[in-house]
Parts: sequence; structure tokens; C-alpha cells
Amino acid sequence: MTIAEEKKFEAFLSEFKSLISKKGFKNTVQKDAVLKILYFSNEHLSAEEITKKVQDEFDLDIGIATVYRSLNFFEEMNVVEALDIGDGTKRFEFKVEQHHDHMVCTQCSEIIEFSDNFIELNQIKIAEKNGFILKDHVMTIYGLCKNCQ
Repeated sequence: MTIAEEKKFEAFLSEFKSLISKKGFKNTVQKDAVLKILYFSNEHLSAEEITKKVQDEFDLDIGIATVYRSLNFFEEMNVVEALDIGDGTKRFEFKVEQHHDHMVCTQCSEIIEFSDNFIELNQIKIAEKNGFILKDHVMTIYGLCKNCQ
């Protein structure tokens, strides 16, 4: 990670801590570490993977229950999103500003993120056509990745 990326994270973290403090919530070093792992990850990580990364990268004694509590808190605060690809493992990612969808390989479980303006516009049109106001959506496409074909 670059110095600029680190500074961007520190600015986000400072703002986030201020927000949760105003709402009466406490922050911990463990929560900071979980959030930092997710912020800089290009992967969709399970709670177990996050626990291991926090232990390895920050030399923190953190248990899986603490990680789950932190992840639930971050979901409630709308900074982390959960992804269930149907294999019994919930994965997490830092919530990015631009919406994206996922393709999941049913053989190796690779997850590929994608954005498509045509799909987004058509979903709005379909919703309007049916008298529905679209607030959000989750699209997951299942198939075989290039390596597994």
C-alpha cells in the first residue's frame, strides 16, 4: 500500500471513529484492524480469513467471535457488505462507492466483480415497468471461470 492509500484510510478511520463515538459506540484496536484488513483487501474474505490476517499482520490476539461482532457492527454502520455465494461461507468486503455485482465460479469459488451500466439501467426500467421503486439489488451470476472451463 502506498503512503497516499494509508493516509486515505487514516482519514476514513478518523471520520468513522468520530461518527460512531457520536452515536455512543466504542471503538477498539481489534475493530480498527478488521476494518483495515477489509479496506485494503482485493478479496472477499471470510471471518476466519480475516481473523488469521489480523493475527498475522497486526500481531493481535483476536478471536473469531470478536471478528464476527465487528463485522456485524460494520454491516450495521453500512461500511462493510456481506456476500453469500451459496457455499455456506459468508464473505465480506469493504463497501465501495460504486455499486458492483459478482460472478462466482461454481468449481473453484473464484469471485469476479463487475459493473455494467446496461444491466443497471435495465433493472431500473424493469422495476418501473412493474410499478416498483428499485432501492438496491444484488446480482450474482454463477458459472465457470476461464481456468475451470
